[in-house]
Amino acid sequence: MKPKIQVQRNIRNLLLNIFGFLLLWEWLRPLKIVTDTQETSEFVIFIGVCFLFLFLRVPFVYGALIKVFLIFYMINSLYFQQGFFDARWVNGFVADFLKNIGLMFQANWYGMTPIFRTLLFCILLWLMSYLLHYWFTFQKRILLFFVLTIIYITVIDTFSPYNAKIAIMRTVFIGFFMLGILQFERLKDKELSKHANIGKKWAIPLAIFIIFSTFIGYVSPKAAPQWPDPVPFLKGYGQENTNGSINGVKKIGYGTNDQNLGGPFIADDTVVFAAKTEKRHYWRVESKDTYTGKGWKLSGDAEQETFNAENTVLNWYESKTEVEEFETEIQMDLTYSHIVYPLGLTSVEVDPDIHFRVNPLSEKISTFRGDDEVKLDTYTMNFEYPKYHINHLKEVTGAGGLEQNALFKERYTQLPVDIPKRVKELAVEITSSETNRYDKVKAVESYFQTNGFVYETQNVAIPSADQDYVDQFLFDTKMGYCDNFSTSMVVLLRAADIPARWVKGYTEGQRVALNSYEITNNNAHSWVEVYFPEFGWVPFEPTKGFSNSNLFSYDLTSTSNQNNQTSQTTPEETLEEEKVQETVATPISKEKGSSIFEEIADFFSWKYVLIILLSIFLIVYILFKTRHKWIPNLYILRYKNNKDEDAYFKAYNALLKQLSRVGFPRREGQTLRDYSLQVDKFYRGHDMEQLTLSYERALYRKDNANAEWEKSVELWENLIKKISS
Repeated sequence: MKPKIQVQRNIRNLLLNIFGFLLLWEWLRPLKIVTDTQETSEFVIFIGVCFLFLFLRVPFVYGALIKVFLIFYMINSLYFQQGFFDARWVNGFVADFLKNIGLMFQANWYGMTPIFRTLLFCILLWLMSYLLHYWFTFQKRILLFFVLTIIYITVIDTFSPYNAKIAIMRTVFIGFFMLGILQFERLKDKELSKHANIGKKWAIPLAIFIIFSTFIGYVSPKAAPQWPDPVPFLKGYGQENTNGSINGVKKIGYGTNDQNLGGPFIADDTVVFAAKTEKRHYWRVESKDTYTGKGWKLSGDAEQETFNAENTVLNWYESKTEVEEFETEIQMDLTYSHIVYPLGLTSVEVDPDIHFRVNPLSEKISTFRGDDEVKLDTYTMNFEYPKYHINHLKEVTGAGGLEQNALFKERYTQLPVDIPKRVKELAVEITSSETNRYDKVKAVESYFQTNGFVYETQNVAIPSADQDYVDQFLFDTKMGYCDNFSTSMVVLLRAADIPARWVKGYTEGQRVALNSYEITNNNAHSWVEVYFPEFGWVPFEPTKGFSNSNLFSYDLTSTSNQNNQTSQTTPEETLEEEKVQETVATPISKEKGSSIFEEIADFFSWKYVLIILLSIFLIVYILFKTRHKWIPNLYILRYKNNKDEDAYFKAYNALLKQLSRVGFPRREGQTLRDYSLQVDKFYRGHDMEQLTLSYERALYRKDNANAEWEKSVELWENLIKKISS
């Protein structure tokens, strides 16, 4: 025999049906994004009707007829142009239904029509509505479905564009309420049936706890994702391409092969090394000079040159670049047979038997012990940190310095013969209005900050066989990461006849303490260096969201600059200088505690203020709800040793208030004697009656109140403790 579900149409059952409807609704919300379903409102209305009928306990036959009517009305409105009462659509529906029945017997599930799938989906929602109602009304269980809903939402959020941030909050909020209500229902059936008004006492703390915990979860700081996004990896699983990546999906970090750029990458927060340095700067590994149309390679095999401690091979600066000496210490977590170093490296302090071999084309510095490559765990470097004066860089208007060497000029202005014409035209368009090299370079660098370019690591295209990597990024996708931005800037500069090269390594990393940085694989980066005669190689940063770690400012001591500063400096340049200086100086000044008021203001943001206020409110609420437990202790401390004439009267009134708090208020017009008998009857004793007789003697007979209080204080203390327990 089918069990009869005993359901009461009370407020708790109404809430359970509403929450059950909302929980099932969460399963429908992502359908617009992850399926070809264009509209879900009809399904939402349908499950709403199902839950309403179950709450009202509409007889099954009547409810089924109405639901069938709604299903057919929905199908008619979605798929047929004829009116609902037009018989022609019925013939079409019957034909479609019979066709799909045949497909079912053939196991041709993919051939089913949308009409039949909608019919099956409505039946599924009908069954799910009944099962949910059965679970929380008869079984008084909802945890399994709640957990499945959380899993469903998180999986959809991970593997689709659906954003489940608010959905998770809604689901947790609804699920906690249902779990709390159902737990109360189970306890009520077993233990609480004799207690009146216990539902209200249960509901208020439950609501406060859920609202408070949900709010705290919303406003609390969130940790960054601890695992890389699995979508790119799974999409490319098993599809290996020529450069060793999986279908173009690479794991971020240092790699040697840059001939096929493009495609998404998987983030990796593995620590590569830690550094102690006074100046934030990028860490170089190598540079490339030949652009192939797909990526980068070296122009040839150069003979390696050797140095021991002092760098006698590489030089990046020329006479007009001002420098300052600094030292940095490196502690490697992932060891390589090369070093990472700052621009301007002058020497490396290592064991005496270690020497370094440098490829002058790539400027990659490898480490050797004898003829064998060696991986260093720690080393200390000295370097020259450059300071670039904008007004001096603006003096460079033509070729000079190393550019007069034809081999140098050819190497660093090289472009493929089949570079698309529109790339060169864009380079001319960007730089033609500028009169000096610095402004031309800045015009190209600034071009990527506007014009619709987006920093993106996942949805990054790979050029086809007949497509140029830079051309695709500049004109088609405009979406990419550092390799896209830096390569495109080098190509545009070379198209404008400005020597430039592509450099790869790491950004400055994450500051973990004063002058201490932690560099992970996620900090792997590429940027641009441009040659300026008499200055050398100058770094630039085109990637959107990144800032140049080098200092650019005006030389205010220059005579020519003092005479022409006002006329030559544009508002954009002034803003640029201020921005760069602020970027460099701000982190250090904050760590030195120069503005404690700013730190206090940052701490007390609106989120923290709300958390504090809510915490205070919760503490006050708990104290208020438990006052019958702790207030008697205050009464005892206040009155037990009190020798005042009115101490007895205040203590007795405090006892009456405590009795009222625990559910024994004195009725209006009720005598103290009758009231004391009522209390003693409940607590099965005679303490209240004895105390009341003593109190009346002190009150009506004008006896010595202090004497009566001394005789009765122990009785009063025992009684107030008893009723408070």
